[in-house]
Amino acid sequence: MKTYLTVSAAMMTGAVFGGFAVQGLNAQSRQLKAYSIGEIIPIAGATVSPGYLAAARKALADAGGRSMGTLKGRIFHAEGESPPVGVAMTEWDSADAARAFFQSKVWKDLAPEGEKTAKTIRRYIVEVEP
Repeated sequence: MKTYLTVSAAMMTGAVFGGFAVQGLNAQSRQLKAYSIGEIIPIAGATVSPGYLAAARKALADAGGRSMGTLKGRIFHAEGESPPVGVAMTEWDSADAARAFFQSKVWKDLAPEGEKTAKTIRRYIVEVEP
C-alpha cells in the first residue's frame, strides 16, 4: 500500500512540475503584439486614388496587419510638440511581422503612389505588453 502512495505522489509531483515547465516554454515563445504608427502630412490638393487605398489595405491585411482606421480621425494635442496632421496606425501580431511588411517588395512597390498624396514624417513600431 505504501508503494502505491509513493508512486502516486511521485506521479502527481511530476505532473505539476511538467505543467509549470510547459507553461514557461509557452510564455517564452509568445511574441508581443505590436502597432505601427506613421505620422503623415497630406500634400495639399492631392487626392488619394481609390485603387491605391484598396491595394494598400489589401497588402496590409494579407501581411496580417489590422488597420485601426485612423487616417481620417481627429488628433488632439495633449502635451509636448504639436501632433502630426495625420496618423496611420496598424495592429500586428508581432513587431517582426510589421518590420517584414514595411521592408517587403509589396510595400516598396506601393510607396511611389502613396508619396504622391502624403509625406510620411516618421514611422515606428511599438510592442505592447500582454
